[in-house]
Amino acid sequence: MRLQAMTDDAVAAAIGGRIQALRLKKNISQEEVAKEAGISRQTLLNLLHGKCTLVNLIAVLRVLSELERVSSLVEDVRPSPLQVMKLAGNKRVRATGTRAARTTTGKIASAKATSAPGKAKKDTAW
Repeated sequence: MRLQAMTDDAVAAAIGGRIQALRLKKNISQEEVAKEAGISRQTLLNLLHGKCTLVNLIAVLRVLSELERVSSLVEDVRPSPLQVMKLAGNKRVRATGTRAARTTTGKIASAKATSAPGKAKKDTAW
């Protein structure tokens, strides 16, 4: 059943028809449902035809022990996993470690003193 393609009255009538089917399946009379829900029989008939208030619908569903059918409307709306990923932003993949301090000329200063000019010494500080 595509609810988006249905009119509001058609959706309300379909809900009323489903409640009627639940009542018949549980073999409960209209008078009994109306009495236990605290509504008149005429109000129950209006509900079954799709014309009712939300409070009356909840009362009838409670009598039919089918109140959990509206649980998806009552629960908090949680973001989808994709929305959570977008909200989290970029997470670090790896650590960068420590970096050597740069001098004002932009060259990396070494922790060890350099040897005589012209002779390159192997860096064993690692």
